[in-house]
Amino acid sequence: MLVIFLIFGLSLPALSGLLLFPFSLIPNSLWQIYGIILSIFFLTLAVLFYRNEHFKKYWQVLVAFFIASSALNLQAISGWFGFQSSTMDGLLLAMLSSTALVVVSIVVLTRGSGSSSPSIFLAKGKLKLGLFVGLVGFFIFFALSIPGANYLFMGQNITAAKVVSWLPWILPIVLANGLREELLYRGLFLSRFRSLLGTGSAVFLQALIFSLSHSVAGIGLKQYTPYISVLVVTTFVLGSVLGYVMLKTKSIIGPILIHAGTDIPIFIGIFSNL
Repeated sequence: MLVIFLIFGLSLPALSGLLLFPFSLIPNSLWQIYGIILSIFFLTLAVLFYRNEHFKKYWQVLVAFFIASSALNLQAISGWFGFQSSTMDGLLLAMLSSTALVVVSIVVLTRGSGSSSPSIFLAKGKLKLGLFVGLVGFFIFFALSIPGANYLFMGQNITAAKVVSWLPWILPIVLANGLREELLYRGLFLSRFRSLLGTGSAVFLQALIFSLSHSVAGIGLKQYTPYISVLVVTTFVLGSVLGYVMLKTKSIIGPILIHAGTDIPIFIGIFSNL
């Protein structure tokens, strides 16, 4: 099942599947149609599995794939707003709108499927531990953000003063992206994978999907970083750590903060090239 779940994960539009063979054969003009068909496929499979005693234990994972694919389909609507990614304001508005669409749809569909918010780690959990680990991770990456942006993300003429002036845009962008991606990659899947595969395999699987998706995201980021292989390996390690933090704290809070910290050098590099 691990291999099947990996294929399903790589088939999700806007994560990784559309740029990996054989999904790369799908023309750009048909991506939205493909996304809708994929959602219908996952929903149909979930219903069929639910009605079959032998396969019923897998139906919640299929529901999670349906929710993720549906959320990503709705995320495409944010592109209709016409926000320009060539400006700081445009990047911020694009991130906030797409995150809102993804998060709201995931929460609504999760509750509609009969699951609770804690099932996707939207809970306080071990709040003190989550905040401590999350804030430590956030500030470590923040402290390394300028050299990280310079050496990994093609930063141009970056100074501490510039970074401080960019923070009103960067902080909401990275926190929104952290929330969106933690729900999509881990919140929806981690506990469901764990119940079927065990902790180690569940963490490995979600981290692998997370890292491979960034290999594809990296194609679009080549203007900002030439180190795609480094990005893939780093995101696999990061995904594994975030998975264990989420399970340990029983909450998405710590992983969001750490994830946000790791994104800071990326957006510093992007902002320095605008």
